[in-house]
Amino acid sequence: MRVQNIFFYLSVLLCCVFTLSSCSEDLAETNKGYDVLTLTADKEVINLNENDAALTALTLKWTSGTNYGTGARLNYKLELREKGSTEPTEPLLNKRFNDQELSYAFTVRELNDYLHAAGISLTYGETVEVEATVIAEVVGYEDYEQNSSVSFKVTTYEPVSETLYICGDATEGGWNVEQMGVCSLVDNQQPGIFNITATLTESKDFKFFTQMDLSSIAYVCAPDGEQILSDGMTTNIIQKVDDTVDDLKFQVTETGTYKLTIDLLNNTLNIVKSTPAAPAFNTLYFVGSFTDWTFKPMKQDPVNPFVFLYGDVFTWTPDGEFKFGTMDGSWDNMYMATQDKAPYTDTNVKLGGTDQDQKWVLKEEECGKAYKIRLDITTGQEKMVMAPFEPYTEISLIGNATPAGWTLPSSAPMTKIDEYTYQWTGNLTAGEIKFTCDNQSDWMGAWFMAVENGLTFEAGEYDMYWIDKTNPDYGYGSLDNKWVVTDPGNYTITLNQATEKLLVQKN
Repeated sequence: MRVQNIFFYLSVLLCCVFTLSSCSEDLAETNKGYDVLTLTADKEVINLNENDAALTALTLKWTSGTNYGTGARLNYKLELREKGSTEPTEPLLNKRFNDQELSYAFTVRELNDYLHAAGISLTYGETVEVEATVIAEVVGYEDYEQNSSVSFKVTTYEPVSETLYICGDATEGGWNVEQMGVCSLVDNQQPGIFNITATLTESKDFKFFTQMDLSSIAYVCAPDGEQILSDGMTTNIIQKVDDTVDDLKFQVTETGTYKLTIDLLNNTLNIVKSTPAAPAFNTLYFVGSFTDWTFKPMKQDPVNPFVFLYGDVFTWTPDGEFKFGTMDGSWDNMYMATQDKAPYTDTNVKLGGTDQDQKWVLKEEECGKAYKIRLDITTGQEKMVMAPFEPYTEISLIGNATPAGWTLPSSAPMTKIDEYTYQWTGNLTAGEIKFTCDNQSDWMGAWFMAVENGLTFEAGEYDMYWIDKTNPDYGYGSLDNKWVVTDPGNYTITLNQATEKLLVQKN
């Protein structure tokens, strides 16, 4: 009996030992020890340059600090302030981090923007001393808060304009403010470098503005630059804020279509004549299982005549095959895949005859949604890009024919009928109209536009262009095709995002 009692007490003792050991391990996981919170910066002196906008300017790192053995979680707050300021000010930066985040890296643009937003540095070349402070908060224990600071010097820059427009009697829009050509950023991550493809008339003038306003800051030819431009030239430009800078406008030596690259960071303008040869075919057709092998005409891109467009909701049909025809009803000279049963993500294209029949295939599980297709038939650069289309959740009218006028965001939203279809009924006056997909205030968002500028807006069904200006590769920056309402009255408008069809009814 005594032996049994001894074994019983030993078992209880062992359980206690294991329980205490387990508790110690749990506490160790949440016990941060007594580490001193220390903030460090990887640089003491930082010279910001807008040419490096997307690069890392500064990295701040900090140690974990301590939770004083409470087992409580640690959170961190990072603040930036002007060092030495005697005025109590809000921090320039106030970001929060969890206990797995012990560093933060600033890009050149981000750091410069914070200093500008605080009103500390607005002049290029100014050097300011900034103090960064990290605050460790022990959740549930306010008295255990810790902080550490580090300072560094930053030389800032004044950012160039985020928008740029071309205007002048050498352009198609003349000196009409509403017809200014919109220049697009070459790289959305790198400010200051724009391009635009425009038709220019010889011996007439043009220049650039930062706003759609003839009184806004302009860019003109620098005194040491060349005003008269020809193919392949690069010249110097200068910012014109007031009359202290001569209004030296540009001209071209020969009427034609040009690609202009305007670099506001290095103050240069490059001009290259754009004279693409005509595409081999002016009309292409989408054909396959999804059309019951009938030929559906594609739209020619409004900017690049070598690119053809097609959009629709793809409902599964047996085989799920498709390719592209060059003549209605003809199986000769078809643009097809380079392998049989190619996935829709395969961009390779070839032009083949009746003895070749490689097609793309859309699987059943890939159907039931809308896709947009861009087929480029440029010789030697043939490419087919097919991508799912995410419908916009709000479509609105814009234009002086609509109740919204030319004000964004639009006050004339359409009503959602289904995932892809929107409708609006109301009164239109004489004037222009188009449709915004995102109400982007810089006018560089997504749109549904007319296939030609100035088309009469009247009862009927029309093709539209889906114009996504957020993609600089498309070259849509200056495109502005609008319909014109000539018969005011009450209309019902039905817009389909998938098929890019517009149905207009006069009530």
